[in-house]
Amino acid sequence: RKAPSCPSPLPVHPLKAEPSCRRMSHTTNPAHEATSEGQALRLAELRGKVLVFVTPGYASKRFIYERAAALGVRAVVVDSPDSWARALEAEGVLAKFVGVNMDQAEDELFDDISSELRALALDEDVGAVDGVCSFSELMVPLATRLAGHLGLPGPTRAAVDVARDKYKTRAAMVVAGIPTPANALVRTLADVKEAAVTVGFPAVLKPISGAASLGVKKVGSHAELRQAFLEVQDEMRNTVVTSGAIARTKAPSGVSSHSCASATSDDDSEEALIPLSGSEDSDMVLNAGHGGGGAKEETVFMLEQYLDGPEVDVDVVVSEGEARYCEVVDNGPTAEPYFNETWGLCPSKLPHAQQRDLQAMAIDSLKACGFDAGVFHVELKVTSKGPRLIEINARMGGGQVRDTHLRVWGVDLVDETLLVTAGVPAHPPRAQQPLCALAYNYVSAPASGRVAHTDALSRLSERDDVVYARALVQPGDEVVGPKEGMPSWVADVMIARQTSEEALETVLKVCDAVEVPVDSMDDEVVLASH
Repeated sequence: RKAPSCPSPLPVHPLKAEPSCRRMSHTTNPAHEATSEGQALRLAELRGKVLVFVTPGYASKRFIYERAAALGVRAVVVDSPDSWARALEAEGVLAKFVGVNMDQAEDELFDDISSELRALALDEDVGAVDGVCSFSELMVPLATRLAGHLGLPGPTRAAVDVARDKYKTRAAMVVAGIPTPANALVRTLADVKEAAVTVGFPAVLKPISGAASLGVKKVGSHAELRQAFLEVQDEMRNTVVTSGAIARTKAPSGVSSHSCASATSDDDSEEALIPLSGSEDSDMVLNAGHGGGGAKEETVFMLEQYLDGPEVDVDVVVSEGEARYCEVVDNGPTAEPYFNETWGLCPSKLPHAQQRDLQAMAIDSLKACGFDAGVFHVELKVTSKGPRLIEINARMGGGQVRDTHLRVWGVDLVDETLLVTAGVPAHPPRAQQPLCALAYNYVSAPASGRVAHTDALSRLSERDDVVYARALVQPGDEVVGPKEGMPSWVADVMIARQTSEEALETVLKVCDAVEVPVDSMDDEVVLASH
């Protein structure tokens, strides 16, 4: 069956308009309207803007910088000298690549990048910086600090810090009168007993500032909590970041660490690296959550009341203190106890009243943190007591998020991020009816071992209704199964159909038949499916 036609990003507007300070001041100007004409005028504002991106993320995120280039943005990427993004300058995608030592502590890294950004004003091929942002979770605070230091548009550092710390987020919500589950900080093993008394069971142990569900685990008793704390603390200690990918530095029990290379890294380090599922969205995980390397702090955790019900994502564009776009994406049941994502669906099948409640909580939570501008990926649950917040990501979501909103609602969250970063008001025009329905599903490794091949995904891509069937691993990569910890994702499949029901039914059926063989250490072969 032929997949529904899906839109491409808006073309670059051909007009070379008058200065933005004049044109945007007209109260009747269509640039303030959520129309195609208004969007074209706003995107024209980006031509010639110098926008800096702190770390590029995975190489699969090059579409962000290609889109910026297509809009006439003079894009500058700051990253380690050996970054994959360095080649984008020679290709003409970037105006400049700036290599710095990203392993420094934040203050030193801030000073180095600040110096490099000031120097851009003297570079005739680039010019003075108009905005700074990051699509990588850990670097959002540093990018925000840089923007504030240079007097550029964007959210405040205080708001970002509240959002990055789940415990502070909950405290801000309590002050704002927003319903919040019981929670308590757990810094050491000695805090476990008191936290359990405060929260009760079942509960969820999670880092206060993490990503990709790393270090998150459901517990049902004091004994499970104590054991989980020791396990996840060890997991966080053995987690590093390389080329934007989260990876373990040593293999879990039953997996050889010899020659374990990250599927997304060109690193020649002698340390073995095992890629973790979910790392594409997050790009970096350190407990401090403020960017930079240096001495790694001991992870601080939060114990929180377990929330029943399905999970959803709410993606929000905020401009001039108002939510200009807000849509719900349904999530499938997470694979407990590690809360790995499974499938996603847009448009949502939830009742409209329930969607409105979720949207209201997402927006209220952003306001409670102090945000008045930005693009956000907010995760919530639909519980028996109403919507409850899981976490706020102060940047465009990774993975399927851009594709989903562009194809279903005609809204490009890359464009909206660029506009907000440049200080141009965002008013994205949204399709009145869904342009198509999309469902995606992750295929997880059923056991630890080495990937034999991914041939099934190549065959699957030939189907008309398959938007993509991506291998997230390569043959020979070592993966982690559920018995050893949070399972690795091995594939990601997206289906387009006319209705949400059709899309979800199809993607689940298709993925059930997908076989990604994993060779175990004793040469048995296990087949991965959803």
